[in-house]
Amino acid sequence: MNFQFIHSQSTFFKTFISSDFERAFDAVETVQGDFIIIGEKATDYSYYDVRGFVLKIDGEGTMMSEISLMQNTNQVFLNIIKQIPGISNQFLIVGSSDSISDSVYFNKLLFYLINSNLDIQATKQYSSSPNKVHRPWKGEIAYDSLLYILSELYHINQSHNISVIKAKLPFDSITGIEFEDGSQIAADLMYLYETDVINVFYYGPLLDNSSLVKILKLDTGLNYIDCTPFPAFVITTASATYFNDSIYFFTATTDSINVKQHIAVFKMNQSDSILKRTSYFQSPDTILYAGGGTNTAISGQSLFITGVYNMNPSQFPWQTSPTWIQITRTDLDLNIISNHFYGGNCEYFPYSIISTSEGGAFITGFQWDYNIPGNEQWDIFALKVDTAGLVTNIPEDATWQMNDAILCPNPGSEYCIAVVGAQHPEATLFLHDMNGRVIMEQELHQPQTRINTASLPPGTYIYKFIAKGKVIGTGKWVKQ
Repeated sequence: MNFQFIHSQSTFFKTFISSDFERAFDAVETVQGDFIIIGEKATDYSYYDVRGFVLKIDGEGTMMSEISLMQNTNQVFLNIIKQIPGISNQFLIVGSSDSISDSVYFNKLLFYLINSNLDIQATKQYSSSPNKVHRPWKGEIAYDSLLYILSELYHINQSHNISVIKAKLPFDSITGIEFEDGSQIAADLMYLYETDVINVFYYGPLLDNSSLVKILKLDTGLNYIDCTPFPAFVITTASATYFNDSIYFFTATTDSINVKQHIAVFKMNQSDSILKRTSYFQSPDTILYAGGGTNTAISGQSLFITGVYNMNPSQFPWQTSPTWIQITRTDLDLNIISNHFYGGNCEYFPYSIISTSEGGAFITGFQWDYNIPGNEQWDIFALKVDTAGLVTNIPEDATWQMNDAILCPNPGSEYCIAVVGAQHPEATLFLHDMNGRVIMEQELHQPQTRINTASLPPGTYIYKFIAKGKVIGTGKWVKQ
């Protein structure tokens, strides 16, 4: 694998370029401050020969080592990595494998124990029933030895459901429960220590049709307790983040009348009542999705929340206009402290965020560079930010940008939206033509300002945001 440096030292934004088609789904930090990333790779987007990978990078973004995890099958998927409690140098990877024989699908659950050098120390696998495919999605280790897994459950040529699996580490026993009524899609799983209840968050009907997202409650033996709708309307990319025995946070994408998709964050008690909520950037024009997989991390007294700005869901995952990795930082009472935007040069989609030992956050996922003719592969990115949500010492030749303010939609037509981070209550937008002439100057006093561009001829423009004498955002905006 070749790689290109974007930044080094304590923060960085880096893309790992290879000849394979790759996506990253989860990550952990080691006690040495390195990061282990897991995901899947294939020779092309058909995914016929997909296999799992484990990649290790140091705290400055330099690739250290990589291994592939393969079975005697066509497909291996890796989705979950967890540190083994009480053992600083041991990690559990959870995935699955598929094979086909005489038109019958054979699926296995895969478990690997590795150390920080990526040495495989133990493996375990369990076979599913023929034509049943379990695809682990989220996992949690409770009381140091109980592993709970929320899995997608596919019945070949039939329904799409969920299952919850319980394993006693180190795999002394395994059991599970499958839900096959209606159709469900896995969202997240959380162990509530105050009540010893497992909250399973999923999309679908099952026992209640009044809300898209449900909360299914199970006891420690996976026996059914209750199933209720989530107490607010959300539509996708839902993620739950444990805080303490009384509180958890829930982040998802939502929308409403006259407002496109945007992020909503809820502070919840363990009775699943909303204590407080916040939402941002509500716009009738531009879409902000919450990040996929795990989109929220708690670091010290801050929440770091990932999103994808300027997203076009109808084109995903092959969007031919730029997206931004959007990082919002709030306090623990959901007051927004700052908003930052990374990227703007290709398509990005974050799948995992974790807190770092330095008080910041580490984000990984995939990117697609549509600017390269004929490019049909995804590549992994890794983004490490400091306690303020920033990357420092950005190289002059970086193709990506770090902005506190951007113009969207991009490309646009009759209007554009000036989006300014919460840390800048006032700013000024300057729009230049390609000859450097200022053709528009606009004072900004709110997070989003709609600007009429109907009189501008089609073409490419340079924008610059100034706040308190400093440039807080710059880039190109295209009018079609």
